[in-house]
Order: sequence, then C-alpha cells, then structure tokens
Amino acid sequence: MIENDEGGRIIHLIKVIKQPVFWAVFSLMALCLLPSGAAFAETGSAVSYRDIPWIGSRNLIWILSQTHILFGAFVLGVPIFVVIVEVIGITTGEKRYDRLAKEFTDLIVACFATTATLGILFLFALLVFYPELMSVMAGIFKPAYYVYLVLFLGETASIYYYWSKWEKWQNRKALHLFWGMMLNIFGFVIMCLPSGFLSFQASPVVLNPELGPWERAWTAINNPTWWPVNIHRIVGNIVLGGYICGAYAGVAYLGAKTQEEREHYDWMGYTGNFIGVFGLLPMPFAGYWLMREVYEYNQQMGITLMGGILSWLFILQAVLIGVLFVGSNYYFWQGIAYRTHSAKKYKVPILLMMVVLVGSFSVWLTPKTIVASVSETLAMGGAHHPLVGVFGVMSAKLTVVNLMIITTFICFILYWRADKVITVKWGKAANIFTVLLITAAVVVIIWLGIYGYFVPSVYRVNVLSVAQVLAVIFVLATITPLTALSLKSAKLTHEMKWGVMPKRSQYALVINAVFVVLTMSLMGYARSASRVHWHIYGVLEDTSAYGYTPTLGVASFLFVVNTIIFVTLLGVVFWTSHTIRHNRFSTRYFFLPSVFMYLVDLFGEHRQEVTTDNKGPRFVILKIVAVVGVFLFAFAYVGYQVPQKVGLPPEKKALDLTKIKTSADVVQIGQEIFFSKGQCALCHAIGEGHGRCPNLSGVGARLTREFIYEAMIEPAAYIKLDFDTVKPVEYSAQMPAINKAPIGLSEQEMLAVVAFVQSNGGKVTVMPEELAPKPGESELTPELLEVIPELKPAELIEEESEEALEERAMMQWESFKEKNHVRMAEKAGDR
Repeated sequence: MIENDEGGRIIHLIKVIKQPVFWAVFSLMALCLLPSGAAFAETGSAVSYRDIPWIGSRNLIWILSQTHILFGAFVLGVPIFVVIVEVIGITTGEKRYDRLAKEFTDLIVACFATTATLGILFLFALLVFYPELMSVMAGIFKPAYYVYLVLFLGETASIYYYWSKWEKWQNRKALHLFWGMMLNIFGFVIMCLPSGFLSFQASPVVLNPELGPWERAWTAINNPTWWPVNIHRIVGNIVLGGYICGAYAGVAYLGAKTQEEREHYDWMGYTGNFIGVFGLLPMPFAGYWLMREVYEYNQQMGITLMGGILSWLFILQAVLIGVLFVGSNYYFWQGIAYRTHSAKKYKVPILLMMVVLVGSFSVWLTPKTIVASVSETLAMGGAHHPLVGVFGVMSAKLTVVNLMIITTFICFILYWRADKVITVKWGKAANIFTVLLITAAVVVIIWLGIYGYFVPSVYRVNVLSVAQVLAVIFVLATITPLTALSLKSAKLTHEMKWGVMPKRSQYALVINAVFVVLTMSLMGYARSASRVHWHIYGVLEDTSAYGYTPTLGVASFLFVVNTIIFVTLLGVVFWTSHTIRHNRFSTRYFFLPSVFMYLVDLFGEHRQEVTTDNKGPRFVILKIVAVVGVFLFAFAYVGYQVPQKVGLPPEKKALDLTKIKTSADVVQIGQEIFFSKGQCALCHAIGEGHGRCPNLSGVGARLTREFIYEAMIEPAAYIKLDFDTVKPVEYSAQMPAINKAPIGLSEQEMLAVVAFVQSNGGKVTVMPEELAPKPGESELTPELLEVIPELKPAELIEEESEEALEERAMMQWESFKEKNHVRMAEKAGDR
C-alpha cells in the first residue's frame, strides 16, 4: 500500500510547498489568464479564424467546452445536496450521513482541479482559434472577468476549508456548515456569470453606447434567456451530480470485498439515484420555461429548435430522457424486490407503471413527420402517418411527459411506504385523498392534452401546457409532505436490507449516469446550434468554414465522443482518488492534481504493492465498459437513422434584374424567397394546413399592399385575433421583422415577397422596375447605414457615382468593423 510516511519522494516534494500558499498562488496564476486573455483579445487580430487539421477547430472547441461544463456541473451540483445530507446527519445524529457527505465531498475535490484545467484550455483554444469573436466578447464583458476571478478564489477557499476541516471541526459544525453554504453561494454565482456570456450570444440585447463598461456588461448578461438558462443548468447540475454519485457507488458496490462495504455503497447508490430522480422530475418544467422564453425572444429561433432543422434533435433527447425515466424506475423496482418484503404486494402496480412508462416513452418518440420514401409518402397520403401521426404533435408529447413524471413519483412513494404501517388516525383518509388527487391529476392532464388538438398553438402553449404543469406540481407539493407526516410515526414491519441488490441494478446506475452525460451534451449542443450560422445571433455572423449546422448523425457521434472523454477522465480521477484514499495516502495535499500525484508515486520506492486478486475488479471494469459501449453505439446508430440534413446559411446572391421582365417574374422570385431565405413557410401555411401563424390563402384579396409590407417590418402592429393573447408581451405569436437580422431581407426582396403574397387571391401591384436599386442605395442595407453615421447617401449622390459611393461605403464599413466590434452588438436592434 502507499504509506503515509514523511520520507516518500512525493511527500517530500509536497511538503516543500505549503498547500494553502501553493493553491492560492496557483489559482491567481491560472485566473490571471482570464483578464489577460481579454486584453489580448482586445488588441485584435489580423485573422478572424484559425483551424486545426483533421480535428477541426469547432469540434475541438465544442468538446473542450462541453467537457469543462460537465465537470463544472458536477463540482457545482454536488455541494447542494452534500450540505443537505450533512444537516440531516447533524439533526438525526446518524454518523452514516456524515460519512456519506464526506465521501461526496471527496469526489468534488477530486474533480475541482480537472475542471479548472479544462477551463483554462478552453479559454486558450478560443483565443487561438476564434480571435475575432473573443475580441467582441472581451469588449462587452471585460469587467465581468474580474468578478469571475474573485468568485473563483472565493470558491477555492470555501471548498478548501469545507473539505480539509471536516474531521477537525466535528465539534464546530456550525462553522463547517457556514463554509458549505459559502461554497454553494460562490458556486451558484460562478455558474450564473458565464451563463450570461453564453446566453447573450443566443439572445443579444441593445447596448446603449452611452453605458459605461460595468453597465454595459451587466445589461448584456441580464438578457432575456439568462435566468431560464440558469434554472435549467442548476437543475441539470443536480441531476448530473446525483446520477454520477450513484454510478460511482454502483461501481464500488460491484468491487466491494466485504458486506459492510456493499451495504454502504448500496445505500450511497440509492441516495444518488434518489437525488437524480429528484432533479429529473422538474427538469422538463425548466426546459419548458427556457423554450418559452426562446420563442418569446425570437420565434424564428424557437422554430429552428422545435420545428426546423433541429427538431429531430429532440427525438434523440426523448430517447435519452426516456431511458433515464425507465432506468431510474427500474432501480426503484429492484429496491422494492430485494430490500423490502413488499415485492408481491407491489407486483401489479409495478407492471402497470411499466406499461405507462413504455407507452408514454413510445408516444414521446413518435415524430410528427415520418421518414419515408416517395411511394410510402403517397401511400400514407402525406408525411404524417394516418394512425400514429396524431401522437407526433406537441399536445401528445406534453401529456405523456407529465404522465411519466407522475408515474415516477408514484414509484418513489411506493418505495417510501414499503414495509411500513401507518398508525395515525387520519392515515386512511390520507390514503384515499392521495389516490383521488393523483387520479384527478391524471384525468385533467389527459383531458387537457386532448383539448389541445382543437385550439390554436399559442393557447395550447400559454394556457393548457401551463395547467398540466401546475397539476403535476400540485400533486408533488401536496402528496410529499402528506406522506412524510403520515409515515413519521409509522410502524416498521421489516428493516430495510442493504447490500443485497443484484449486479444488474448497479449497471442500471452506471447507464443512468452515461445517459445523463449524453443528455447534457445534447442540450449544450442545442443551445449553441440554435444560433445556426451566428456567433452572436443576428449580430456577428460565423463566416468560418464551420458556419453551418452539421447533420444529426455527426452531432450524435460528437456526443458519444464527448461522453467517452468525460467518463474516461472522470473514471481516472475517481480511481486515483479512491486508491489514494483507501490506501491511507495523505489527502491533505489533494489540491495538487490527483492524477499527477498518483503517476509520480507509481515509481516511488516507498510504494508497496497490495496483494489482492485483481481478476475480479478487472472483470467488473471490462463488463462496465462493454455495457456502456453497447448503449453508446446504439445511441450513435439511432442518431444516424433520423433525417440527415445540413443546415447551411442562406445563400447570399443579388437579384438578377435582367431576368425580371413582368409581374409574374416578380411573383416567382418572391415565392423562392418565401420558401427559402425568408423562412416564411416555417410558420405560415398557404391553402390547406394549419401553421403556427395565420394561413395566407386568399390574403391578397383581403389586405392592401401597404398592410402586407407593414406586417413584414412591424409584425406586432396588428395581430390576427386567433393568434393574440390577453398580454401579448408575455407570449404572442411573435414574428421577427424580416428586414432585420437574422433574416435581413433587402427592400427589393421584401417587395418580391409582397408580390407573391398578393398573388394569393389578389392583384399584384408590384412592378418589375420597383425592384431596381434606387440611386445611392446599392447593396447597403438600412441597418448597415445606421451603424455608419458618416455615410449620408442623399448628400453623396450629388458628388459621387453609384459605384464610387458603394466602394467608399464598403471600405468605411470594413474599417468600422475592425475598429469597434462592440457597436455591432449595440446595434443588434430591439428584438
């Protein structure tokens, strides 16, 4: 074993460096890279992008960022329930809770240095490969980088004192809990701050040029999707932390050599799974709020995610979350069967719950549009299957998600009540109330889901889905405390047996953790891919070779690669931490990276080998790798079976005016723009069909040319009655102004679209000569002219030709971009 002597080479090396001093200096040196990087970025660069052969700069950046976020999610999520577990241990006096909290904290510390290292690598890669983007971001967020420095140092100090003083402060628990609370506070804020950077890229706001640096940074951070992203991430952190702790316990259980170890890790695995489920239940609600805010900010972005090129991404998400629900319930069922004496009693309810989960899972997986050949599509009468197509719409999916949540909650309640007899007088009444309330909630959820087929989508999203969510929340918030009170004085018929779970239950814990990592990788990809070909949506375009959305098969492959990298790194960190801790190696120097410590120690003469049979543990690891590999391969296979489509940015081409001779030519061009660059058909149907927005069939006979044009540049000026709400500012059927980014149609293109809309039942009044550029207008858009106040076309026309004006204007525009990227964000416009 590794002895805790003071003569070992690594111990002698570490003794030279007093840990608090070393870690403070290390943190300062590492974190100084952040503002230094900002200063470097602000100096600008002669190139906008750099690439790396074979791998690709975008792939490298995404894997680094996602791996860093995953480690960060674990480090920030676990302390939340560690403090809760410690408080339970203090109030109950049971030492096992304190031991569990300490072991969870050991895992946090094991990942802390890895998280910081990955963050530094991620920042370095951004500075190298995306200098222009970093220049823009540094100009906006530079003051916030210094705040991040302070927060990181505060978190470092908190985790150091909370972890290292665990044994020493056993009699000073109040002080110890104080540092635990500080760790969570610093962790929450340190999560929210960079979330502001990322959410700004998806939902930029107008930045007044008169704002100071600090005000500008805060305005950019406090963007419309910031808080929804924060809530979504904090819930995701809890889910990830719980399931990974459960997987760690599952692996340790499989390799345990004594019954005491099996009992401890069995209980630890149960606790991790419970925490994961606890976070998983509200996860769909957090996701719903995020998507609601995305739609409210920019409906085009929401459609890209839920109804456009990324819509099949959410079918893959359904696969992952469905497996999580089934896997978590399966583990509970195994617990009821092996830990309690209530298996026969709950056999029928478990079978019913399995049917509900699998059935709901199947509905959730059903796509709205079926992948089929031309002959199959003709046979079905369209892209929607005549029988199962009804399950592919949002009403059905929202309904089954809520049913899966309630079913999982029922499973937990049954497990909680197992081997207990309620003795309170009102126990029977409480049972009847519980059954009636759950039954009523299920009926209401199903009825609202069916009713959703007969109302406009905005009403379904605004009213019906909210009512379904509130019904589920009411059940959870009512039944949980009621059950706790009724079981407080319950009679225990049999003691819960720990350490008797079958091996397959532990593999379920591992698979749950792997699928959580895949799910978080997918959601991270969705948040970045929603910007399509923009670094900052509608403000700074991605003009690199990677300025497109890859196919879902490629994306699924990246999810799998990222999961393998993360799980491998996590396994190495946990293995070294576990080995060092269980071989009595001094862990008070843990803030040196644990992997480095272990590798250096491998060659130390003071190291003595442990004489154990390694066949068992090696076989366990190989089986785990094989099981995980099969599931990852299956997910990648599914990713390549969904429709494979590359999301290319709109083609930029000028109108060929020589081909426009008649009004029919104008209508033809307008039709092409309507179904391509304008992206109008994503919301508006023409003829049969029900779109997200008003049907334009025959609209040319009802609306004037001026009204159609106004509806394109000022969509909120008039809202069709069926698509209005009581408070449109909260969630109306918002259409983006198509003359502004990200669509950005020119004046001539908008007139062509007006002509096409007029042709639907009306007379076309747009003449071909109207599409010719006006003198001085050239190809400069109004938005471009707005950010270059030096350009005054009306005055320049008298002195310069059109060609000279265009050349000088474009030269000024390029100069403007090089000198001041920040103003591009400031002129993003009010979306």
